[in-house]
Amino acid sequence: MTSQADARLLRNATWRLAALTAAAVTVILVLVGGLALGVVLREQGAEARRTLDQAITDLDDLSREPATVGVWVQDPNGSVRRSKEAPGWLPLAAPLAAVSAQHPRDERVVDHNGKSFRLLTLSSHGTLAQAVESRHGELAERSRVLTGLVVAEMAGLALSALLGGFLARRAIGPLAVALQRQRRFVADASHELRTPLTLLSTRAQLLERSLRRHAPADVHTESVALVSDTRRLGEVVDDLLLSASLATHPARREAVDVVDVARSAVAAAVPYAREQGVALCGPADDEAPLTVLGAKGPLRRVLDALIDNALTHGRAQGHVDVQVYGGAQVTARVVDDGPGIHPDVATRLFDRF
Repeated sequence: MTSQADARLLRNATWRLAALTAAAVTVILVLVGGLALGVVLREQGAEARRTLDQAITDLDDLSREPATVGVWVQDPNGSVRRSKEAPGWLPLAAPLAAVSAQHPRDERVVDHNGKSFRLLTLSSHGTLAQAVESRHGELAERSRVLTGLVVAEMAGLALSALLGGFLARRAIGPLAVALQRQRRFVADASHELRTPLTLLSTRAQLLERSLRRHAPADVHTESVALVSDTRRLGEVVDDLLLSASLATHPARREAVDVVDVARSAVAAAVPYAREQGVALCGPADDEAPLTVLGAKGPLRRVLDALIDNALTHGRAQGHVDVQVYGGAQVTARVVDDGPGIHPDVATRLFDRF
């Protein structure tokens, strides 16, 4: 059975994957829609320019001009002609002033009385002409295209969200099964290990009691350490079993004296330090307790791992010092005079294993 934490993790991953899929599809739709709109706008502009060009090129008979285009003409002799569709505000002075022999053509968009027009001004052999066409139809068509694109985008977004959710569930499904199998394996392995570890711990305790009466002091000390080690191994298995069922177990938090934990970790590592030829020191017996709220077993294993690493990689005749200090925040340090941590490894220092 998937725990609540795993279910929440999988659910969040599903939502993220669905959102990314929907976002990718939406971006594609926006790009395609923008490209389509750009093509429409370019074609609209080209068509309007062709219409104005045709109207202003043939000025002999203004009655034949398109119904959508108004034309104003001033002949070289100063006479003025207007087509029937030419608005009364033609001509505009600014475009007429802008054309010359060097720049005989002027195209612009102008606004008049709240309406938008395309205006073409031409100067040729003493003849001035202006052709104007309303952009009402062009803007209306652009509005229809934009509305269609927005509707298509919204529909595409909805469909992409549904598709993303479906694909995300299909993709995350095997991960959920794998997590369930992992939890089941850890739980089964931990459960199977508890029986032989219990027997081992019992035998170690019986051995320690027997040696307490008959064996030399140093042998008895080693038997006590053996009992402590088997007990800690049992705690490791218990923690593995707990991690496999986090949804049904509250976090274990208790008052833990870090100084005492460090002192016991140093005592357990003294034989190994002696074999390595390294001097191992820990908190003094009269050092004041420093208590934190946590789990004693995992804290002890952290110090065990740090001390073991320092002893394994330390130099012969070197020193390893375990220090605990602080007040509101307690810090435990394992200081050695070994080669240190390579910079390439330091970035991965807190990765698992």
